Amino acid sequence: MDNAAGTVDSDYVEDLQLIRSIREDDSFWDCIFEAKLDFLNNDADPFQASCVRPEIADSWVRSYSSGLKPDDSDLGEHITEDELQRVLAENAEIADTARSLIKNVESLNLQNDYIFELLDASGIALVQIGNLDQHQFVGPLYRCDEGNVGTNAHTLCMRYKKPFVVVGPEHYCFALQGLIACAAPVIDQSDTSIAALTLTQSIPEGPLSPSDEKVLVHAMSLVSSLAIALSDQLRINQQEVKLAETEQKYSQASLEAQRFESISRTVINAVKDGVLICNAEGSITLATPEAAHLLKIPPEDLMGTNARSLVGDGRSFEEIVEQGGSTTVIIDEELHETKISQIFGSKSELEGFIISLKEAKRTTLGASRGKVGDTADILFKDILGESTQINKAKALASRFARSTENILLMGESGTGKELFAQAIHNQACPNGPFMSINCAAIPPRLIESELFGYESGSFTGAEKGGKPGKIELAEGGTLFLDEIGDMPLELQATLLRVLENKRVIRVGGKTYKQIDFRLIAATNQNLPKLVSEHRFREDLLYRISVLTVNLPPLRDRIGDALYFARFFLNECQIRTGNGRVTLSDEAAHFVSVYAWPGNVRQLKHAIYSAYYTCENGVINIDDFPLYIAQNLNHRAPAEHLGSEPSGALTQNESSSSVKVQDGCAPASNTASEPFCVAQDSPLPTLSLSDLERIAINEAIRQADGNIAAAAAILDISKATLYRKLKDS
Repeated sequence: MDNAAGTVDSDYVEDLQLIRSIREDDSFWDCIFEAKLDFLNNDADPFQASCVRPEIADSWVRSYSSGLKPDDSDLGEHITEDELQRVLAENAEIADTARSLIKNVESLNLQNDYIFELLDASGIALVQIGNLDQHQFVGPLYRCDEGNVGTNAHTLCMRYKKPFVVVGPEHYCFALQGLIACAAPVIDQSDTSIAALTLTQSIPEGPLSPSDEKVLVHAMSLVSSLAIALSDQLRINQQEVKLAETEQKYSQASLEAQRFESISRTVINAVKDGVLICNAEGSITLATPEAAHLLKIPPEDLMGTNARSLVGDGRSFEEIVEQGGSTTVIIDEELHETKISQIFGSKSELEGFIISLKEAKRTTLGASRGKVGDTADILFKDILGESTQINKAKALASRFARSTENILLMGESGTGKELFAQAIHNQACPNGPFMSINCAAIPPRLIESELFGYESGSFTGAEKGGKPGKIELAEGGTLFLDEIGDMPLELQATLLRVLENKRVIRVGGKTYKQIDFRLIAATNQNLPKLVSEHRFREDLLYRISVLTVNLPPLRDRIGDALYFARFFLNECQIRTGNGRVTLSDEAAHFVSVYAWPGNVRQLKHAIYSAYYTCENGVINIDDFPLYIAQNLNHRAPAEHLGSEPSGALTQNESSSSVKVQDGCAPASNTASEPFCVAQDSPLPTLSLSDLERIAINEAIRQADGNIAAAAAILDISKATLYRKLKDS
């Protein structure tokens, strides 16, 4: 009834004309009555009677066809009290709204001969006011419709969805001929007649007077206006209900969306595979920590990046899916197995893609893993860092790997010397064995047998049949001597001879064996200084340092400290499956400027500790280990913070030397982290491990970097000292 307000006059203009005709033509009643009798008695076509409206004639025909007798006096269908209560409950809203609108009807001067009622679609009264004694069937326990009372105004108005007036003889049943009924439909939002407002009055005797006509006209207008108002109010109520339902659904959807996002991120973080989720345009919306690890891009930097530029193989994602969904792509010079599937929305529209990444197995390293020896699975591209300094070192080592000369790696503890050794091996001879030995971790009396092997019975406890040494096992591959500066002086001459002629003889043996291998040595000590102190052979130094790579300490690698911090945070997230943890601005700045004497190894331990210590997913400075958090003045040298670092260490400068802050005793050769406490500040409360670290650093300082002398000061073996330095 959206247009009811605009067409109400035209809807019942014919009814008003009918009211006027009743007054003007005294024979009007007789004409309609005679037409009805002619229809009932003679089967005359009521549609041919000019005084009978088509809607009335049609209703007569339906009433007659239903078997309703026009002269019945017992009209309407009696209903039970239970049924009435059910109908009232179902229509409570419309009844309550109607009552508030029709209160004014009771104040109209309609004398006491009207009945005003709201009827539901079946003809049951929901609201009634006026003289209920007008008819026996208008009480609350009756259903009145066309099937049981014949032609009536409320049935016709709902049928034709417009106001309707039925006068006297137009009613099919004779019992109703003394009434005039004005009715208007109540239309709901779906344009369905759900009820009718009806005003029923007795017809005055004789022709209608002008006042009677005026009352009828006003009654018709009143009923129509109230029906329109009631329809509009119901629509408003329905809209408000729908709005409330929509708001509730939106609120629930919002909560569900938040819950889904939380669950999704938890699941994403728990997934151990590399998974990317992107929209139809390829923009990444979600990424697992493992995907960020494989791509070597921080998770936060992946968001919004176009996945096609990272994992594309020249075909569109749609083409890959159509051709099976699997492909192999090269990411950072490495093969990755990639599977792509599509995401469709509720309307079967493409909404995005799920990309699964898995690092392809390295076939080049299979041979070395299958042979006797240590695992070497690091390539140059696996050595992380973005600084110019580390890239220069990697480029130099890569060039050296193409030669057959011995290589010396010099750098502080924790700078990645063993990683470089593995990368050089995998580039130079990936199918050969990789044999390594830490000269500082093995007692001097055992190093010889470890290096050169022994024959059966050569010493007490020797295995029956003898045992080949590391050099012999390195045939066709690489021998990596870590901490070569701690090799006993008496063995250095033997090693020199082996390097010169590539022949080795086992301890207790009688014959030499020709061995083809490549030596990579590493140290964190100042070998030229050891030479000057007669603790390292000068000729051996020349032999092992034909090609030298100086690995820069972390404090000289501009930007890499923060890069590693985020990388290790990502590793923690992958291991635990917990939520994302970030560095506060202060912590990020501290990471960038702190000297990190223990280099990458120390930074890794600090980040792991802070990850498990922090709260609310944000790392602050206080979350770092106590010895770091309480030593905030331990900063990188100023020349390294805003300009290009001074460069790699030379053979004439200790690769392990660290500048000491003001207030600390100077140390020309400090092999590990100095823990400096200002002389005018109170000593902080330290753990036993921190106190042990201070004692070790002080002993090394007093020994001027000499590990053997420092071990003597601490009253422990040199191997134990090296182990503690390595574990710290």
